[in-house]
Amino acid sequence: MIEQTIKNLIDRLSNLMLEYNFNKSQYSSNKITILQNKYKLRELSKIKILLANLANESQKENKKYIEKTVTMAFHTVYGDAYSFELELNYENREQFEIKFFINKNGIRIEPRKDVFGGGLVDIGDFVLRIIRLIIEEPNVEYILFLDEPFKNVSSKYIAATGELIVKLSKLLSIQVIMVTHIKDFVEIADNIIYLED
Repeated sequence: MIEQTIKNLIDRLSNLMLEYNFNKSQYSSNKITILQNKYKLRELSKIKILLANLANESQKENKKYIEKTVTMAFHTVYGDAYSFELELNYENREQFEIKFFINKNGIRIEPRKDVFGGGLVDIGDFVLRIIRLIIEEPNVEYILFLDEPFKNVSSKYIAATGELIVKLSKLLSIQVIMVTHIKDFVEIADNIIYLED
């Protein structure tokens, strides 16, 4: 009986040794995995910072491009009195806010129709829509169809608006097809098709 108890104890000790060795090897393996994961986490953190910096630089470049293009449109139509500014607000991390401003002779104003004539807002809106297309799909050759555009632009600025359309068409490689009765727009056209009633 004592022999059987000793044998049972030896078997039990042997099983405990096997379990101990197995757990020891698992511990070593887990320790290596933890170290590898820590290294990967550090690398991913560096990549996250790099991507955030890249996104920030990209936003700055896009902001500059948008401001420059809309300002060019204002200068073409209305002279140097107006420029365009964007303000990017990052207070809410889940969604940032963009505000538009028109700068008139150094005074920054939100572009509402009750502050500016509708023509200025129409010009800005037109250019912003084109820029959005170009930024979202830069490798597409666009054909822009306009039906009696720029109704709010004063007749004083229509000829300059026509110059703007030609300038944007060449600058951004956009084909413009326009339906219009406005003589100044007809005069700048490369091809004219008259329709009879």
